[in-house]
Amino acid sequence: MKYSLSPAFATPQISVASTVPQKRVPLLGPEIGPDPRNANCTIRLPRTPTQEENGVFFDFNFGYRVQCPAGVRCRVRVYDRESDLLLAEHVTEDGAMIVGERKYYIPYRLEVTRLSDDKVLVDHHFDCAGRPVTIVVPDGGLGDNLAWMPLAEQFRQKYGADVTCVIGEWLIRMIRDQYPELKFVPIGTQPPLGGAYACYYCAIFPKDRKNWRPSDHQNWGMQRSVQLALGVPLEDIKVRLKLDSPRPCPEPFVCISAMATNPAKHWNYPDGWNTVIRWLRSLGYRVFCIDRDKELAFGGVFPTAIPAEAEDCTGAKPLVERIAMMQHADFFIGLPSGLSWLAWNCNIPVVMISGFSLEGCEFPTPYRVTNFKYCHGCWNDSQEFFDMTAMVWCPRHRGTPREIECTKMISPKMVMNTIRRLPVFRERHPEEAAKQE
Repeated sequence: MKYSLSPAFATPQISVASTVPQKRVPLLGPEIGPDPRNANCTIRLPRTPTQEENGVFFDFNFGYRVQCPAGVRCRVRVYDRESDLLLAEHVTEDGAMIVGERKYYIPYRLEVTRLSDDKVLVDHHFDCAGRPVTIVVPDGGLGDNLAWMPLAEQFRQKYGADVTCVIGEWLIRMIRDQYPELKFVPIGTQPPLGGAYACYYCAIFPKDRKNWRPSDHQNWGMQRSVQLALGVPLEDIKVRLKLDSPRPCPEPFVCISAMATNPAKHWNYPDGWNTVIRWLRSLGYRVFCIDRDKELAFGGVFPTAIPAEAEDCTGAKPLVERIAMMQHADFFIGLPSGLSWLAWNCNIPVVMISGFSLEGCEFPTPYRVTNFKYCHGCWNDSQEFFDMTAMVWCPRHRGTPREIECTKMISPKMVMNTIRRLPVFRERHPEEAAKQE
């Protein structure tokens, strides 16, 4: 995911790159769910800051923005109210706009002094209570959206702001009624921010966007890194979903997802999926594969297909159908990808098979499966930044026999032993659960 800026600072360009194989297929409609190809968007900021005192215009829509009257020589001091430390000092007289480097939440104090007579024109303490604030969640990634959308409500509750959330139309349709205090704008409409007092951007920023984040995501994970950027509590937050669908079948069943947007996220042990599915079926479970894509090619270098032993429920189906099925599953087996986030939000146990990410990267689950005896955790390595253009992302061993060994070395036995720890599994199959080693 990447934010990029046009030459005019007033027009941030938001784009999301994807490693999803480039098939010539129609874009997904908003009734289905996210499509990374929908993510390119322009967020239009007003060229003149939205607040005014004594002829000085300012706001907090792109960091801080301050524009003093042309021909008036002014000193602009910017403080952090939490520490009362001076962050920056500027002198201006040509009417040019001063734009702060830091784009995340900081409770600023702006002091603007006219130098000719030392008159303080502005002494403004940041306070967004009752004021319009825009929070932008870039479209394209299911897990990203589920991780970050509820943080807009966190922000509203903490600061009392009048929050507008700019997100994908598919998600607006899915959750609007559950968030009556928020306003929503589809990101694909290239929305103007109008009179917004402040604006904040949710993302895992690339390496060169150091000033867009207070700390690197590798240290905090998907949700907490953005909570830091928004100045809201560091706690696990789920999306409010409507979970009232009837059970789809009488038998006990499990949902799985074997596909993700990069082979580094896949479970790459030979025939690992089918081995676990055969075991579950022998215990009376139905196993539904609910991926969107039945096959992925990744530029032809890493072809992947769903496991043959699972019941094929793939296809571009509305996410509400996935939710209707997931909420009744005994548990979910997946990867560090969007459908695992969706399962967690459906309040079912999630067995996550992951080598490239570590605990704390995604949502909390006590049922992660990682083989720490082999290379692992590159996503959480602060020396590495995920390259979304790489067909196979393996920064440490790319092109060698050890490429993506992190999940090649997760065996079916490890996954089955993790499943045996699930309370719902132990209740249904106490004798099988006792076989855990």
